[in-house]
Amino acid sequence: MADLPRRYRLRMQTRTLPGRRLAGVEIRLDLSILVLVALVAWAFTGLFRADHDLLVALVMAGVGSVLVVLTTLAHELGHALEARFRGMQVEGITLLLFGGVTELHAEDQSARDELAVAAVGPWISLVCAAVFGLLSTFADDALPAAVAGPVAQVAGVLGWWNLILAVFNLVPGAPLDGGRVLRALLWMLTGDRLRALRISVRAGQLLGVVLIAVGVATLVRGGPQASLVTAALALSGVFLIRAAATELRQAELNAVLEGRRVVDLLALPPVPLPAEQPLAELDRERVVNGGDLHAVHQDTDLVGVVERDALLGAGEGPQWPPDARLAELAEPLDAVPEVTLTDDLHTLIDAFQGDHHVVRIVREGRTIGAVTEREIARAIARLRRDGKR
Repeated sequence: MADLPRRYRLRMQTRTLPGRRLAGVEIRLDLSILVLVALVAWAFTGLFRADHDLLVALVMAGVGSVLVVLTTLAHELGHALEARFRGMQVEGITLLLFGGVTELHAEDQSARDELAVAAVGPWISLVCAAVFGLLSTFADDALPAAVAGPVAQVAGVLGWWNLILAVFNLVPGAPLDGGRVLRALLWMLTGDRLRALRISVRAGQLLGVVLIAVGVATLVRGGPQASLVTAALALSGVFLIRAAATELRQAELNAVLEGRRVVDLLALPPVPLPAEQPLAELDRERVVNGGDLHAVHQDTDLVGVVERDALLGAGEGPQWPPDARLAELAEPLDAVPEVTLTDDLHTLIDAFQGDHHVVRIVREGRTIGAVTEREIARAIARLRRDGKR
């Protein structure tokens, strides 16, 4: 079954832990974040074990891994708050294995807005690096001797971590922040947002290929001992390549939808089926050539919809007797979301959010038909194909 892509989402569709709100922004933890915490704690334990006994090293590693997650959250929260300040709708933040993703509805942003939102994340990371660097430097003067050493060491590691995070994110390739900065600058210079995105996406995919190549070279030179580094580089490269491609597809879709209304996407509604008509008297050829759903009317009112397979006696649903009236087969539309013919296509796509796969089409306050997500996906695919000709 074809599905409609969800707008402005690069978030990996995996399970998330129950969300919480911070500064008015929903924070979600993808289960893969547990893998990140475990890997960081394992690496930090080995690092701190050289200077401390096992218990102290474990405590330092646990605190350090939590601070890694919190500084990643601070980075993403910077994006979210700057976007909200500039009038964008922020859906939330998801923290996952490869860092974090801030989900925005940003169709009305300018190049300057995009530049500011993209740049604030690395700036927050640089601030965190500076704070941890200062704490590491002055811990001996500000804290008791018993804790000054461990605190200074953890702070030093976190300072370098955030500095590396800031520098890596400024690499000019989508979907990294540096790619968005590059896109915003190219957008300012060329005036073509989609062209600027294509360039930043290619840069991001090239970076992904380089990371994979470096990972393979590390494995060849370092042998099995380098397998963990190789896996991290290879996974990061694959993630960048796939995320960049997803971002490009999403942007191309948004370009196709821009300025279009529901009425531009839909053909003329089919002639409604009368609610009192027996199933045996149905024009099967008309049903076969119709859409996935057929509207059932009582006088001039739409009373429900019935799927084509049900009318033809196909599928896994109940098999209706020939004398069954169409009103008996119809599914009520009371709980089905609705859009008007003049709504833009973004509104139509958003109506399919959640478990809804059917949307009502309303004109002048009256429901005149319904469409499935599959039908709209096919119509949008046709628009995209036509746009590439």
